Order: sequence, then structure tokens, then C-alpha cells
Amino acid sequence: MQGFLRRRVPYTILPTPLPAEGGSSALHDLYFTDSPTQDLVSVMDACLHNLYDVPRAKEIFEQLRSEGRGEMLLDARVYNSLIDAYIQMASAPETQQREMWLESAWELYNEMESGRDKVRPTANTYAL
Repeated sequence: MQGFLRRRVPYTILPTPLPAEGGSSALHDLYFTDSPTQDLVSVMDACLHNLYDVPRAKEIFEQLRSEGRGEMLLDARVYNSLIDAYIQMASAPETQQREMWLESAWELYNEMESGRDKVRPTANTYAL
């Protein structure tokens, strides 16, 4: 136990954020996503929780992708969450637009396979 407590803890040094009026750089955007984009991703996650508002989550996701915002935040986990939500929406008994949800799931999966958005399928994607 003493050896464990004496070991050096590695730190990750992040660059300081740039001022809002100073502009932006690729490295800065990698580590520090702007607040409105973080808010949208949080709202999207909340909408996907228990299928609360999947259409709104889909709209936010498409908006973020079309504007190119939050590219670093839209990783395979987000894509997998959306595909899973689409499949659950298609299989819900009260759903009237089953085909639309299944098509959306396939489209998103095919985009992951194509690598267009720099997001590749993971083992979790195939498990869905």
C-alpha cells in the first residue's frame, strides 16, 4: 500500500483556452469546444435518454453535422446511441413511422462505414 501511495501521478497538461475574441485554432477546438455546441450535445443526450424526444435529438445531430460544429464530440458513442434509439423507435408498439426510423438507422450506419464523418463503426455498433 505504501508503494502505491508514493507513486507519481501522471498529469495531462492542456493548453489554456484562447480568449473568445481572439479567434480559434484546430488544436484549441480539439480540446475546448464552444459552449453552445456543448449545450446542444447535452440536450441531444437528454433527448435520447429513455427515448424522451428522439426526433429532436435527430434534428440537433443533423444540425451539428451540417454546420461542422462539435466534430470532436460526435464520436462513435454518439452515433451508436442514435442508431440504438432509431432501432428502439422502430420496434416500439406505438410507432407509426417504422420505416422512417429503420431507414435513418441504416443511413447513419452506412455513413459510419463510409468514413465520411471520420467516425468508424466499433464493436458496439455491430452489437446493435
